[in-house]
Amino acid sequence: MHNPRVSFRAFLLLFPISAFVLVLLSSAVILKKSPKTTQIGHFHVHNHLQRASSACDGTLYPELCVSTISVLPDLASKSLPELISATLNQTMHEVRLSSANITNIEKKLKSYNTLEEAAINDCLELFDNTMAELKVVRSGLGPKGSSVSENYHDLQTFLSAAMTNQQTCLDGFACSSGNVRSIIKKGLHNISHHVSNSLVMLNKVPGVNKSKPEVFPGYGRVKNGFPTWLSRRDRKLLQASLNETKFDLIVAKDGTGNFTNITDAVSAAPNNSDTRFVIYIKAGAYFENVEVDRNKTTLMFVGDGIEKTVVKASRNVVDGFTTFRSATVG
Repeated sequence: MHNPRVSFRAFLLLFPISAFVLVLLSSAVILKKSPKTTQIGHFHVHNHLQRASSACDGTLYPELCVSTISVLPDLASKSLPELISATLNQTMHEVRLSSANITNIEKKLKSYNTLEEAAINDCLELFDNTMAELKVVRSGLGPKGSSVSENYHDLQTFLSAAMTNQQTCLDGFACSSGNVRSIIKKGLHNISHHVSNSLVMLNKVPGVNKSKPEVFPGYGRVKNGFPTWLSRRDRKLLQASLNETKFDLIVAKDGTGNFTNITDAVSAAPNNSDTRFVIYIKAGAYFENVEVDRNKTTLMFVGDGIEKTVVKASRNVVDGFTTFRSATVG
């Protein structure tokens, strides 16, 4: 006759053994899968680093380039324009740091000469210019680089300008006896190196046409002696005689115009205008340094001709001016 107590005891004895066997089997399955999981992980890391290395190939600062883009998730699926955008984001972060750094230095300096003060102000303006230029490039890259091939030369020019700004900032302290230059130098070099790497990556974007068959390649395609991007109205302005040109403002030394100096006329011009703003400068010698802000985007100066309308100035380092501020018109 079947004894239920014996069966129950047998169950109690067999249950721990069965559970132990199941644990072993489960462990075996897990142990069996681990090498495959590890291989997938290694493969992913390899692809990640390979993509970073490929994108940074040919750059002057490959270690900086790789360390900048290798932190991006899913790097293997990113296009070159996306990698350039990521580099520009880091560059703009560096610009903000450098701007804050030089502002703090200015506050902490107990005394500084006129030239150092001018150089510090130059740097702050140049940082603003750099930020504006990098933003233009970033927006011109597009989500997948669709517009890069069309705007390649413009993007290249903006990046080159952004890189030059850093050296111009440092040059302002060339004749200074202080240590501001040495303090800010590393940060500015980082910015320049990032921009340099971006320029190299830009050259490698698929579909970019780097050939320059035109006489003036910076103007783009030329038709009938004018760049194709120049509007019909602007072409007419360039071809029109003085009598046929409509002026928005007139500068005249004798007081017969709207202003007696060019600087005031430039200040009165609208910012970020979509249409050409024409300033006629009558014959005369204008002794002034004309600074045109980057917001004055569509200005056109018209004079009475060589040796008739003359703009001159004499700023120099001896008088406490940096090279950046010494241009007669800039």
